[in-house]
Amino acid sequence: MRSDTRPRPSGLLARLRAHWLSTAYLVAVAAVCVWAVIDRTFVAHEDASFAGVWPLALTAPGSLLVLLLPGGSPWGYAVCVALGAGVNAWLLQLMEPGSRATRR
Repeated sequence: MRSDTRPRPSGLLARLRAHWLSTAYLVAVAAVCVWAVIDRTFVAHEDASFAGVWPLALTAPGSLLVLLLPGGSPWGYAVCVALGAGVNAWLLQLMEPGSRATRR
């Protein structure tokens, strides 16, 4: 082993850096969700706002499970958006060049 080689960093930060596309997607989803919560909480609208639609559109098709839930619970909405974002990030990770799925 050469003495000038550095050990590869392990842990969460290394994984996030290795899968930059899915990480950027999750950051974008988080930013849109924060914006939607701020818009709903602090901005007065005379009519309806489409701020709540953007997280669903960004995480579709997985987040569209919210349409199957009865009652329109905010927790069900949040779970469906998180589930859709997780599935989409995983699919983006599989499509990245050099991932295990593309090496076959």
